[in-house]
Amino acid sequence: MTKDRTVGGSVSIQSWLRPALTEVKANKDYRMFRDQIEAVDEVLGKALLETMAVDFSMEGYEEASAKQRSKRAEWAIKALRIQTLRMLLGNPAHRVFSRQVASSDLLADFCQVRKIDGIKGISKSTVERASKFFRADQVRWLHQVLIEMCGEADRAGEIGLVKPIETGEVLIDGTCLEANIHYPVDWVLLRDVCLTLLKATTLVRAEGLCQRMPQGPEAFARELNLLCIEMTNTRRKTEARKARKKVLRKMKVLVKTVAGHAQRHRDLLEANWSDTDYSQAQARQIIERMDRMLKQVPAVIKQAHERIIGGRQIPSDEKILSVHESDINVLVRGKVGREVEFGNTLVLAESTEGFILDWELYQKAPPAEWRQMQESLQRQNQFDLTTPIEAVGADRGFSAKQGARGLAQEGIYDAVCPRNPKELKERFAEIRFAKLQRRRGSTEARIAIFRQRQAKRLRERGFAHRYLAVAWGVLGHNLWMVARMLAAQEKIAKAA
Repeated sequence: MTKDRTVGGSVSIQSWLRPALTEVKANKDYRMFRDQIEAVDEVLGKALLETMAVDFSMEGYEEASAKQRSKRAEWAIKALRIQTLRMLLGNPAHRVFSRQVASSDLLADFCQVRKIDGIKGISKSTVERASKFFRADQVRWLHQVLIEMCGEADRAGEIGLVKPIETGEVLIDGTCLEANIHYPVDWVLLRDVCLTLLKATTLVRAEGLCQRMPQGPEAFARELNLLCIEMTNTRRKTEARKARKKVLRKMKVLVKTVAGHAQRHRDLLEANWSDTDYSQAQARQIIERMDRMLKQVPAVIKQAHERIIGGRQIPSDEKILSVHESDINVLVRGKVGREVEFGNTLVLAESTEGFILDWELYQKAPPAEWRQMQESLQRQNQFDLTTPIEAVGADRGFSAKQGARGLAQEGIYDAVCPRNPKELKERFAEIRFAKLQRRRGSTEARIAIFRQRQAKRLRERGFAHRYLAVAWGVLGHNLWMVARMLAAQEKIAKAA
């Protein structure tokens, strides 16, 4: 190994240059990020997304005053920019995002919150309201308009693209969008219900509305934690099955006791909420939370009893996976280390250039994959594009005779991987089939990129909020792709 040359016999040139090189690299990364943000800033206006956002905000406000309409239009553009930037930054939490914007002039200018007297109007609550300002169907319309602007030869130039994106070849794949829950263990669900009820009871008693209890909520929580520790340690005992049944019986009694006290405190709050410092909306929020947990107590107890004491299986459609999330499914994926996943099926259709052309998040158990492909193609056929769908590629899960007949009737080239190995070998002799199948491997990477930019697991609670978050994620991903294409064009132009 050769030593670095030195200046004055003491300081190496390489070590002397390293800080400067690091600073140059950091500046280069910042310039790339700044150029992407500025490109997206221009696309939002040129692609008419801001105009559509203003039109959406006027729904139901046709009779409002000019001042109210002006404020709402200004807020619509701000909400669009806030959500777009959140997706570009990887969907951070509301508080984290508000801090990032407040500490950067570049991000503040993009969100239009930097004024003469400083950066204002980007609190955590503002970001949270912006995330719920538009409906999911409205965000879908924004996505469709962006795809049509990029996919039409006449309109792509308005954005700055030299040529429209390729929309003739579509690659489809599915994944599991995991819910933000812990692994569904039966006795842990009992703990979740019990702790939620105890926390709500504590809120009621803090305002002076008290019913008689043998001990306080903190003591009940301590007793529950001891039973959870005891249940965990039953695995080390010789008669683990009998010990688990014994501990579960104690937990059932405790959960029923806590539910009874919670029900009485809930009724007391409903009757006397005006005597507390809570507003009507705050009191209603606590009551609804307690009602949601009290409704699940019998079902959660029954499920734990059937599986642990009775040793009987529960059908997947009747199984409770989380007391906080009801619209999630058991998805048997069969992957290494992930035999079973808990969440919702997400289907993405991308172009060969990496644009997400279509997507769908299924609330209940999804249909067969070939039917998912047909539904996706039907939605894409509604787009006004220069190049219609000419070929479709997917993995062998989407292979079915019904799907192949449907593609043949529409005149679409079938590049779906067949299930029969012999047929697969024969079809690889087709140049177009082999090309699309090789490109299909990158669709897995596209799904991974999308999930990484969505922070892997969505923080949003409830299917409607997760659906809306996916819609924003797709829109943000495509805007990021447009910015990258514009940067690549500029680089080629400079080289020329």
